[in-house]
Amino acid sequence: MSGAARAARAARAAVAVMAGTAAVSLAGLTPVSPTTPAGASTPPHHARAVARKVVARGLRGPRDIAFGPHGVMYVAEAGQGGSGTCVAGLDGPSCLGWTGSVTRVRKGRQHRVLTGLASLSDQHTHASPIGPSGLAVVGRHTLVLTLGLGADPRSRGRLPARARKQLGRLVSVDLRTTRVRSVADLASYERKANPVDDPDSDPAGLVKGTHGSWLVADAGGNDLVRATGAKVKTVARFKNRKTGGRAYESVPTDVVRGPDGAYYVSELTGYPDPRGKARIWRVVPGHKPKVWATGLTDVTGLAWDGRKLYAVQIADHGLSGGGTPLGSLRRVFPKSAGRAPAVVAANLFAPYGVAIHHGAAYVSTGAVAATDGTVVKIPLG
Repeated sequence: MSGAARAARAARAAVAVMAGTAAVSLAGLTPVSPTTPAGASTPPHHARAVARKVVARGLRGPRDIAFGPHGVMYVAEAGQGGSGTCVAGLDGPSCLGWTGSVTRVRKGRQHRVLTGLASLSDQHTHASPIGPSGLAVVGRHTLVLTLGLGADPRSRGRLPARARKQLGRLVSVDLRTTRVRSVADLASYERKANPVDDPDSDPAGLVKGTHGSWLVADAGGNDLVRATGAKVKTVARFKNRKTGGRAYESVPTDVVRGPDGAYYVSELTGYPDPRGKARIWRVVPGHKPKVWATGLTDVTGLAWDGRKLYAVQIADHGLSGGGTPLGSLRRVFPKSAGRAPAVVAANLFAPYGVAIHHGAAYVSTGAVAATDGTVVKIPLG
C-alpha cells in the first residue's frame, strides 16, 4: 500500500477530530484549544525547546522542500484534487483537479510560481491529496518533480491525456515557460517490473544521482528506482516483514545522498503500522540494502546537515491510531551507535518534508490537509 493511501486514512481521522474540536493553528505546531486532541502527545521531557517561525502558510498539502540559488525556497504542494474524473485509489475514489502547485518563498515573500498540476483526492473532504511530491531545483530556472498516483497504473487510462502525462511520473519544469515535460513514466515501469497482486505506484522523494540520473522512492512499488532519461531501473526493493505473526509492508518515502556517497531511504511502515518499527536504509547501488537506523515511526522526510541526519515522522503514534496526526523532527543515529532518535521539535501537525539551510530545518506541516499547510523554520543550534 502506498504512503498516500495510508495517509488518506489518517486524513479522514484528522478531519473528524478537527471538526469536533478547535481548529489547528496555522503554524501547525500545537492545537489552539486548551485541550489536547485525540492522538496528540506532549513533547518528551528530553525534547529541546526551540523557537519556531512560520515562513510560509496557506499551502495545499505541502510535501517536499528544496532550496535554490540565493536561498530561494520552493515547496511542492500536492493540491486538493477536484471534481473531475475519479479513479479507484487503494483507499477509496480519488478525483482529479488541477490544484497541484509549487510555491516559492524569496526574501520573506511567497508566491505560487507553478500552478495547474494534476492532483487527486477525496472529492468531498479534499483531504490527503496526491500530486506534486518530490522536488529538486536545478540551476536557476528548472524544477524536477515527482507526481504521485497511489493507484494501479492502469487506472490512469480513465484520466485526460494531460493528467496521464503527469501523475505517476518524473517531470521537469522550466519556470520561464511553466512547460511541464515528462522525463520518465515510473508508474508504467512499476506495472511491468514489479508486479504484485494489488499493483500500485506512488512516486515520492527523489535525489539527483550520477551521470544525469534521478533516484526515486516509490511508495507504492516499495522500491527505489533510478531514472536515466526515460529509462528506469530498480536499484533496491524493500520486502514485507512480520511482527507478532502479522505481515506489513516497508513503504519507502524519501531518498537522500549521504556524506559517504551512499543513498539513505526513509520508511513508512504498512498496516498494522507498528510503532517504533520504521527504519532508515543505506543503499549502495549493486549491493543489498542494509538497515542503517531503527526505532522510528512513519518517516516521510530526510535531510543531512553535514554528517548529521534528520528525519520527519508524520505521526509519532502511527497513522493507524486515529486522531489528529502529530509528528516530529528527529535527529537520527546509526544503529551501531546504540542511541535512540532524539526529538528536535515535537507536536507538529502532520509534518512531511524537511530541508536544511543555514543552520535551520525547514519542515512542511499539514500534509494531510487540503488547505492551511505551512512551512516552519526550526533552528538546529
